[in-house]
Amino acid sequence: MFGFFRKKKMRRVFVASSVSEKGLVRSENQDAVVCEAEAGLFAVADGMGGGSEGALASKWVAEALDEVAKAKVSLSLAERMELVGEMLKRANKRIRLRAAECGHKTMGTTVALILVDPLDLSQAKVCHAGDSRVYRLRGGTLQPLTRDHTVGCELGSAAQAGGYARGCGSRRNPLSHVLTRAVGTEDLLRLEWMDIGLERGDRFLLCTDGVHDVMEDDDIRAILPGGAPAEAVERLSKRVTERGAPDNFSIVCIDVVAGERPKIDLENG
Repeated sequence: MFGFFRKKKMRRVFVASSVSEKGLVRSENQDAVVCEAEAGLFAVADGMGGGSEGALASKWVAEALDEVAKAKVSLSLAERMELVGEMLKRANKRIRLRAAECGHKTMGTTVALILVDPLDLSQAKVCHAGDSRVYRLRGGTLQPLTRDHTVGCELGSAAQAGGYARGCGSRRNPLSHVLTRAVGTEDLLRLEWMDIGLERGDRFLLCTDGVHDVMEDDDIRAILPGGAPAEAVERLSKRVTERGAPDNFSIVCIDVVAGERPKIDLENG
């Protein structure tokens, strides 16, 4: 059982900015973001379901991760991972119960997050379920750190030699939005974790599919560099809007601004 404690500030390591918008077509924003720089926790979530149920699902995931952000920072990374897993399992159960009570066939949310090791600020974990993404920009190279959990992406991987799908989550693939996992869609929550290193000068982008559906990776690579994270968020938001913003979209941009024991600051963009 985990206890929660008054948050102790980590050393200053990041400058971060975030935005979440309903776009130009949708009547409601069913996305949510978490941008807790002092706790080293960043996330985006993209809800789905009838009525406002998608908004509720993503909200519950954000609330679960906010509870993780309040936990004692002296926890090890393994303990923080366990806590994230436990809190997301609770959110998963909560969503499943709500769907059953209301008779919803579909209710759930994607999640993509970065969790920093508070005891070694050069190390972090990426975790995701669904088609929200995490990218790293390092030395001018944009690298996707997640692979969409969609039928199109997984079939594309399995049949790459035969050219079944041109790319993971490609808009040209009709199965690119059929999720194979998410929070709330199955009794057993399946999260994918990976280790990443943090270096001074790294820039990270977390985004929902409202961004990468209208922007190819090359577009993101051209727009993401330069200026403060708040400026990058503004540029990306403007480009999504120029392209019609047909879906909700959420963006978190994070800079690693110092070395081994860098600095933490937070801008709310």
